[in-house]
Amino acid sequence: MKETGTITINLEGVSFEETEKCRRVLHTLISQGLFNIRNGSMNLHFDFEGTLQEIEVHLKKWKKNKPDLDLHKLLDGAIIEVLQSNTSTRTPSGASIR
Repeated sequence: MKETGTITINLEGVSFEETEKCRRVLHTLISQGLFNIRNGSMNLHFDFEGTLQEIEVHLKKWKKNKPDLDLHKLLDGAIIEVLQSNTSTRTPSGASIR
């Protein structure tokens, strides 16, 4: 049986459109391996409207006297869901976002 984790974020005073914009960014970050980075960093680039346009990942491939690390697929199968009033938006893992 596969384990499941849940993260709930409540955004007060935020429109559905703003919430959906946040969901898209979070989904992109998770699907692009944000939590799988080891020995590195990620830079996010946004346009003038605040829309995520580009992700740069910088990794240290090797460092003397450091053991090799196994990379986890911590969030494989993650689903990001937005529920607001009678509207629901759900992005299954691996699906592209428009």
